Amino acid sequence: MPASPESLPSTAPTARGGGVLSDLTGLLGRSSTYALSDIFKQAVNFLLLPLYTTYLSKADYGTLSIALAASAVLEVIYGLGLRGAIGRLYFDQKGEGQVRTFLGALTTFLTGYGVLLSAVLLLVGPALWPLLGLDDSVTFSPYIVLALLAVPLNTLGLALVLPLYYTRGQALRYAGYSLLSFALVTGATVLLVVGLGQGAAGALWGRLFAAGVMLLPTLYILARNIRFSFQWAMLGPALAFSLPLVPHLISTWALNFSDRIVLGNYVSLDDVGVYTVGYQFGLLVSIVIAGINNAWTPWYFRANTEGRREHIPAFVTYFVIVAAALALGAALLARDVVRVMIAPAYHEAWVIVPLVALGYFLNGVALRFLDVLMLHKRTSVVPLTTIAAGAANIGFNVIVIPHVGLIGAAYGTVFGYAVRLALTAYYAARTGPLPFEWGRVARASALAVIVAVPGVLLNASAIWLDVPLKLAIFALYPALLVGTGTLNARERAALWQGARAAWGKIR
Repeated sequence: MPASPESLPSTAPTARGGGVLSDLTGLLGRSSTYALSDIFKQAVNFLLLPLYTTYLSKADYGTLSIALAASAVLEVIYGLGLRGAIGRLYFDQKGEGQVRTFLGALTTFLTGYGVLLSAVLLLVGPALWPLLGLDDSVTFSPYIVLALLAVPLNTLGLALVLPLYYTRGQALRYAGYSLLSFALVTGATVLLVVGLGQGAAGALWGRLFAAGVMLLPTLYILARNIRFSFQWAMLGPALAFSLPLVPHLISTWALNFSDRIVLGNYVSLDDVGVYTVGYQFGLLVSIVIAGINNAWTPWYFRANTEGRREHIPAFVTYFVIVAAALALGAALLARDVVRVMIAPAYHEAWVIVPLVALGYFLNGVALRFLDVLMLHKRTSVVPLTTIAAGAANIGFNVIVIPHVGLIGAAYGTVFGYAVRLALTAYYAARTGPLPFEWGRVARASALAVIVAVPGVLLNASAIWLDVPLKLAIFALYPALLVGTGTLNARERAALWQGARAAWGKIR
C-alpha cells in the first residue's frame, strides 16, 4: 500500500546545493513557525495571568506549580528520552518502510511500559510522596493523582508525534497539533478555575480532560505513520541512545522545576506562587529558543551528514545574538509588564525575570555545544553535565533560599545553567570540532550584558516614561553590534535590505 501523505517525509530541509541564503531562509522559516506557535501559547497564558491571579490565591498558585513540577519529572520517566532517539536515529533508517517499523516498535513499547508504570506509581505513590515533606500542603490525592493520570495519556504525543513532525521539518503540522492541545488545556482550565471556581485541582482536572481528548488525534496520526510491531533490532538501538539521556532529562527537570519543591520546604506557598508568576515571564526566552532549536537540530544533523558544514559557525553566531536579544528584552521590560498585567499581590515577581532570562540564555548557548555531543552519539556523556548542574542548582537553593528567600531560587537557576554550559563546552571540545566564531560570540554576549545592567537598574516611576526609555536602551544593542563590527559588512547590508523591504510592506 502506498504511503499516505501524512507519512511522507518533508523534502524542504533536505535540498542540496543551496547557498547560505537558502539554508538560512529555510532554517528561519521553520524556526519562525515553531517559535510563533509557542509564543502564541505563552502570549495567551500571559493574557490569562490577570484572570488566573484573580481566581487563584497565591497559595493555590504555589500548589499548582508544585503539582506541575511533579508532572514534568513524570513526563521524563514515561518518555525515557525516546523523543531524542527519534530526532537522531530517524536519519539512520533506510526507506519509508523501515521508518514505519522503527516508529511502530517505539509505540508498542511505550504503550505497554506506560500502562505498567502507572499501575505501580498509583500503588506506591501514597507512601512515597510524603517523603518530600510536602504532603500537608500539596496532598497526593487529588493533586498528584491527577498528574499521574494525565501524563501517560500525553506521552505518545510528546515522545512520538511532535518529534516526528519536527524531525521531518513539518513545522505547520507540529504547530497545529501543539496548538490544538494547548487550546483544549486552556479552555478546560478557564472553565473549571474561573467558571466553576475549582482552584488548583480544577486546573489539573482540565489538563486530564485535554489529555484524554488529544489521545484520539494522537492515535490517528500514529496509525497513519507506523507499522505495529515489536522488533528488538529497532527498539534496542533507540533505548541504547535514549536511556543515558534519562538522567540528563531528570537533571534538566531539576534545573527547571525543582526550585519550586525546594521553595515549598523553606518559604510559604504564597512565595512559591509569586516566584512561579515571575518565572512564567522569564520562560518566554526559553520558549523562543526551544522553537528555534526544533528547526535547528534536524538541520544541523543533515548539514553534517551531507557535508554542508560551512554555514554552521555563522549560524551559531546569529543564534547567540537572537538569544541574547531575547534575554535582554525580557530583563528590561520585566518590571513594567508585571505591573501592567498582574494583580498587585504579585508585583514583586518582576525581580525574578532578569535572572531567569539570563539562565535560559546560558542554557541556549549550552545547546550549541550539546549539538556536537549528539552528532557523535555521545549520549553517555550528556548526563554528566546535567547531573552536575542539577545537583549544583539544588545544593545552591538549599543553602541560599533559607537566608534570602525566593530570589535565591532565581540565582540558583543562573548558577545551575552556568555549570551546565561550562561542562557541556568542556566535553564537546574533547569530542569534535566546535562550530563557534569565538570572537563574535563573546562580543555579542558582552554587549548584551553592558546594555542590560544599567537598563535593569533604571526605574522611571511612571510606566508611560519607563517603557520608552527601556526600548531606547534596548535599541543600543543592535547599534553596538553594528558599531563594534560584530556584524560584518555583508551582514549589515543584508539587514539594511531586509529593513527596507519590511518598511516597504508596512507603507
